[in-house]
Amino acid sequence: MEPDSDIEIKIDFKEGGGSSARILEIAAQLIHAFEDLDSVLVTSVDSKISTRLVLKDIQKSSLKILLRNVLNQADDDALKTLDWKPLVGQYLVKAKYAALKWLDRNIEEDQPVGIEDLAEGVRQLAARTDVRHLPDYAPINPARLAQSLDEIQRAKQKFQDGERLTITLDKTAYAVDLGQTWLPSEHMQDHETDQELSNTADMLIVIRKPDLLGKSQWQFKHGKRTFSAPITDKTWLEEFHRGKHPLSPGDALRVRLKQTSKYDERGKLIELTEEVVKVIGVIKPDTPYRELI
Repeated sequence: MEPDSDIEIKIDFKEGGGSSARILEIAAQLIHAFEDLDSVLVTSVDSKISTRLVLKDIQKSSLKILLRNVLNQADDDALKTLDWKPLVGQYLVKAKYAALKWLDRNIEEDQPVGIEDLAEGVRQLAARTDVRHLPDYAPINPARLAQSLDEIQRAKQKFQDGERLTITLDKTAYAVDLGQTWLPSEHMQDHETDQELSNTADMLIVIRKPDLLGKSQWQFKHGKRTFSAPITDKTWLEEFHRGKHPLSPGDALRVRLKQTSKYDERGKLIELTEEVVKVIGVIKPDTPYRELI
């Protein structure tokens, strides 16, 4: 793979095996499929990131297409890591590998494929980038993920006997199993439950502005990121308003944070909300480390 390319698509085809347009159509379909897959995967990090594949080179020994992934973010406030693009790029590489291997399994007709497990595994890969400085990486919509994976499978269906497809990501070549062309969307059980997904995580967040009147959201800071969220732990709030948990500048809360992602019928993320569902304790600036854990 060329040093400045992120993905290489290599198609070994039979010379004289029909129209050359068929091979070019397969290549174009695969490029579109991987672009769409990246657009789904990247929503777990930040829905404002846009991604596209840019052609770097075409080699004719078989048909070898080298592409570069271009990432852009409309608002860098949510991604305070100095150089987040390589981290997100590596995440997309690992997630695509996971998806390709997942598609190469032998699946029987009417067998559930567990795409929810793949979606959760991808979300965990996104969380390991730590570019948000919060464990609030959005769940991947399984229905939307299935749409992208379907396109890869449909492209595989167009190959003829004796032809091969090799995908190289991060200098590692993966030989795709062209015999596995089942469609993930045909093995899903319940599409309705995919419209709203949520996850929770325990974390420490610094209080920037408390809600003293109980009529607005609190402002918090985690790492370099500032965000607003309500506290829905009624027991703790009642104690707080009775003066049981006095707060001072620089105090932090140990909390359980819940993030909910809502999608439209096409799988596009339309709303992302956060709330503190449980306050575990107040952390003072001089709290010994052993008490934090």
